[in-house]
Amino acid sequence: MTDEKASSAEISFVLVPTQSVGTSSDMKMKPFSIILILFCTLLAQATGWAGDPAPHLLVRDYVSQKILLDLPVRYGDSFTIRYIHSVDISPVFEVFRIEKGTGLVLEETYFRMFGAGMGHWQGHGILTHDGTWTRIQDINDKVGRFILRVGSKGVDHTILFGEQAINLSDIAAGRRVEIFVSGQGD
Repeated sequence: MTDEKASSAEISFVLVPTQSVGTSSDMKMKPFSIILILFCTLLAQATGWAGDPAPHLLVRDYVSQKILLDLPVRYGDSFTIRYIHSVDISPVFEVFRIEKGTGLVLEETYFRMFGAGMGHWQGHGILTHDGTWTRIQDINDKVGRFILRVGSKGVDHTILFGEQAINLSDIAAGRRVEIFVSGQGD
């Protein structure tokens, strides 16, 4: 979300003081007014109207700077980038967490075959194998943001988030894209 969009979506609450004439109905309205103010404040915080704007996972063309993908997310959410390894033609999954103040954190990667370039970097995560998948877990590499050269059809770089699967190879094959979280120094 751009700063222009964020500022146009801001909503302000204005409290207008009223004069009290000291009637009993005014006395009954004061607790109601306080409860209403508290409710509005909590609602504003819960929906992102107050404080930090809600984060978005963004994919931006590195050359043109055009936003290609804008997904609303929450801090603590995870998403996966799946692609097909070009040598052994099998899927590779890289799992990222969205962290406030950091941006993207690589949590784990997993794949079926130890193909070319699929080694384990000693001291970065825990290597396990369950008979089907080789996993490197607990990587916790705070990458913040990164540039990805999107592969062609067949490589199918795809972002998996919730029930969504967005194939980057359909929209940016052969191009460099920057993947990052809004509000993290962008």
